[in-house]
Amino acid sequence: MKLCEIIYEYETDAEKDTLELEINNLSANAEKIGEKTLFFLLKSIKTLSQNIINTIESNASVIIVTQKEFWEENAPGNVLYVKNVRKTMAYAYSRFHGIDFGKTKFIAITGTNGKTTTATLIKEILLKEGERVGFIGTGRIEINGKALNEEFYSMTTPDPDILYPKIAEMQKAGCKYIVMEASSHALYFDKLAPIPFEIGIFTNLSPEHLDFHRSIDEYYKAKLKLFSQCKKGVFNCDDKYSRRAAAELSCECYSIGILWPGDVMAREIKQCGFLGTEYIYKEKSLIFKVKTKLVGAYNIYNTMLAIKALLLLGFKACRVKERLNEISSIDGRFEVRFGIVTVIRDYAHTPGAFENLLKTVKSLKNSRQNMIIVFGCGGERDKAKRPCMAKLAEKYCDASIITNDNPRGEDEGEIINDILKGFSDTNRCEVITDRKKAIENAIFKASKNDIVVIAGKGAENYIIDKNGYRAFSEKDIIEKALEKREKRETEK
Repeated sequence: MKLCEIIYEYETDAEKDTLELEINNLSANAEKIGEKTLFFLLKSIKTLSQNIINTIESNASVIIVTQKEFWEENAPGNVLYVKNVRKTMAYAYSRFHGIDFGKTKFIAITGTNGKTTTATLIKEILLKEGERVGFIGTGRIEINGKALNEEFYSMTTPDPDILYPKIAEMQKAGCKYIVMEASSHALYFDKLAPIPFEIGIFTNLSPEHLDFHRSIDEYYKAKLKLFSQCKKGVFNCDDKYSRRAAAELSCECYSIGILWPGDVMAREIKQCGFLGTEYIYKEKSLIFKVKTKLVGAYNIYNTMLAIKALLLLGFKACRVKERLNEISSIDGRFEVRFGIVTVIRDYAHTPGAFENLLKTVKSLKNSRQNMIIVFGCGGERDKAKRPCMAKLAEKYCDASIITNDNPRGEDEGEIINDILKGFSDTNRCEVITDRKKAIENAIFKASKNDIVVIAGKGAENYIIDKNGYRAFSEKDIIEKALEKREKRETEK
């Protein structure tokens, strides 16, 4: 493929002769440089090792794409300058893999909490309606429900070298729709820049990734970038940042709400305990009853956002509500396992999501049931939230077990000590560093009919520690512990 087909003439100041060169490979990883590679240098050459510089220098057919401030005049290599190397890289990968953006309708969901649930609801309803669907979400990439990702894939929105080949694969498989989560990091780094979205959804915004974005306003601005690429936007007007976004944007905007007046309102809400929720979906002259097996007020928002998006895509309300009621749960999102002890597994790992989870469980349990929480905090991530999580656990739960949650390269003891600082009474919490033992301990020691909430990992099938990824299935651990507990009770 010629370079001019990958990077267009108006996007660079390169000579025409250079743009006629053949390119066989794209890479942002110097270890993957080969013959006729287009190499994207994303940071200053001063930060590169001599080995990488030698690799660049020894491959005469390599063309380096970078920004002038990242390069030095006397550095080796054939250099092509662009204004924004990350945005150029996204466009280059989409062109190299032949993406036809007119062939597929893209739906993106952004926000702090609820992205996976909302995206999964849309994807599942589309599949139930017989559509071919691509899905790109936290820890999972799919075509028609079949996983394409590697075992320990963990990203929310992948880098261009994964994203665009997967989109090409989805289009080749005939996917009419691609539903994806759009993370703030992906938006900040312009990974999605070439994609024209049919619909963008803004769930909510609360403090997260502030170790990266520096402030909630910077975090908000990153999320906002999505809607400059959308025909239509759907916003949760009960969230102040989502409401603010709808007021600031020029795309066609629709809002949903329970408390704040929106285009769509939920009325006559009925919580059916752990069995689900019912409400009236009201939009102008369109009024119908929604029944969902998903629990909690936050899932009313998620289902409303999903319904509105599907209606905008042209699906009939009677079909959407029927299909929604067929979805029993979302993997690792308020997933309930009933037994002698009720166990709830959830991905909540931010203070906002954590409080929503615990508040919901407390509102559903009876006065005789104790609630035990098992949780930790990820290493090498926002440290400020750690004591906040402890305060919330102490406020809503009868007992807490503090454990590991993807410590990565950070010292496990330091993470747990940061969490413990948030407890005013450490007699109501216990530290069990081994997450498997922590889960088992909670299930074995809980009284009959108590509720054990396991938060932070959801559907993740791994733990990340200083040695990298290792297999870890909370679902299997919970199942085996409950079986063991039930066997003990039977033998008494």
